[in-house]
Amino acid sequence: MYIAIEWTSAAFRALLLDDDTVLGEKKSDRGTTKVTAGGFETALREELGDWSEKAEKILFSGMITSRNGWIESPFAPVPTGPADLLAQAVAHEVEGLPPLIFLPGIAQTKPLPDVMRGEEMSLFGLTETDGIFVLPGPHAKWVTMEGGRITAITTYMSGEILNLLKKDSLVSRLIPATYEERPDAFRRGVQTALEQGTLPGRILARVFSARSLVLFDRLAPEEIADYLTGLMIGAEISEALGQDKPRKINIVGHAALAERYKTALEIFGAQTNLVTPDIAAGFRRVASRQGDTSRAIEGAKAASGEM
Repeated sequence: MYIAIEWTSAAFRALLLDDDTVLGEKKSDRGTTKVTAGGFETALREELGDWSEKAEKILFSGMITSRNGWIESPFAPVPTGPADLLAQAVAHEVEGLPPLIFLPGIAQTKPLPDVMRGEEMSLFGLTETDGIFVLPGPHAKWVTMEGGRITAITTYMSGEILNLLKKDSLVSRLIPATYEERPDAFRRGVQTALEQGTLPGRILARVFSARSLVLFDRLAPEEIADYLTGLMIGAEISEALGQDKPRKINIVGHAALAERYKTALEIFGAQTNLVTPDIAAGFRRVASRQGDTSRAIEGAKAASGEM
């Protein structure tokens, strides 16, 4: 029996696992950014309660393993699969707790560095692990997988930029305080991003249209938010697909944002497949490397002088 923890900057999620069974789950909004320096051990004990007495080890993934987290682990270079993670994990010993195993993130270093920490568990837990996968979010990840291994990563900050545009920009001043979803405005934004002949520039020129269209009564103020969302997601898809012909894209998740990506990708002519992430399965595939786990634990004991 062991504990698998996905500890991101925004949330804490722990699973109590035994072979192929999820015995329990604990969740909270105590992300790493809500834990003060030096407070991770205390936070962990409070979140787990008596679970720590039942487990033989604890696996960590996510921002808890970053330099802004508790224990920094390295990045495993692509191509990387479940079998490659434990070999580069960092083990840590704390009195009164089972061995703590901090899994590495995954990195692509050329032509520019790109990284992920935690999202790989959602990918490794899928039943279909070949193709192109997009994980929507503030920092959307576009990932290529071959033979169950991650071979390429590209991060798009379109979600974060969108939030900034809607909150504090020239365009945001026209957005009403109340929001009601406008699907047609979203589709119009995606279509505007798709039609490269509309303007000589791309997304930087098209963003201003969220203001200029309103000035000429061709876009209602209450449509701006969804029009901008369509523009940003459409621009992301345009960059991600490049000159390639649209093909099957796997969208990881079933939230409203995933549905919007589905709509946008289909406007671009791509075939889409919504898949449900299963981090428990991802952790199980990593934890099955029992030999690597044992070596990591023994290494931690040696480093602390217990051997």
